[in-house]
Order: sequence, then C-alpha cells, then structure tokens
Amino acid sequence: MKRRQRNSQLIAEINITPFTDVILVLLIIFMITTPFIYRSSLKIALPQVSSNQQPLQTKDINVSITSTGEVYLNNERYNLRLDKGLFEFKLKQLMKNYSDPAIIIDGDRNVKYDYVVKVIDAASRAGIKHLVLATEFKR
Repeated sequence: MKRRQRNSQLIAEINITPFTDVILVLLIIFMITTPFIYRSSLKIALPQVSSNQQPLQTKDINVSITSTGEVYLNNERYNLRLDKGLFEFKLKQLMKNYSDPAIIIDGDRNVKYDYVVKVIDAASRAGIKHLVLATEFKR
C-alpha cells in the first residue's frame, strides 16, 4: 500500500467572516437599543390621566421637558432662556422633513408651565398644527 504524502504546510490565514457577522449583529443591536436607553435616561414623570386617548397617527416630533426646564429635541439639549431662537430654527428644519407632523411634548409633571408654553409657542411659530401632550395612563 502506497501512502500519499500530506501537505505539511500550515494555513496562516484566519477566516474573519464569522467574526464580521458577529460584529455586524452587535452593531445592529446597539443601533436599535441606544434610543431606548437614552430616552429612559431622562428623568421625566409624566402626568397621569384616567382616559386612554390615542395620539394622532402622523409623523411625530418628540420634545422632552425635564423638571429643571431643559428641553430635548432629537437628543439635543436646549435652554429656552438662551436658545429659544435656535430651538425654533431646529423645529422649522424638522418641518421640512415631514408633510404634516405632530409634536409630542413629554413634560415632567413638576415642570414650570412657562416652559411648556414656550415650547408650544415655538411649535406654532414653526408651523406645527398638531400638538399632543404625553401622559401616563392611570391604573
């Protein structure tokens, strides 16, 4: 019986295809979960209501107002005392992206009423017609 000679050369290449697949899956997971993590990091206690009315079914612009009066629009923080003009400008820029958007205001229950009025005023100046005040359903 004749034996074949085996190639005794080692393969020096590393197959990175499985590694690339794992990295892409992790990237997708992080891209999906990051907005949820950021949104939950804002400490906003929404007011409670007894009826559960559904908001309008249009494209939404989310604005969050913390109890200290900081306003967040697209993960950017604004101080309405100093940045009101910039905030209105950003709202007008967002209006160009949507045909008929609704603005959803997530206002902390301890926020000064003045900040909510300033956000509503800026939204109306930007041309936003639909306004939704976010609440929690009281159980």
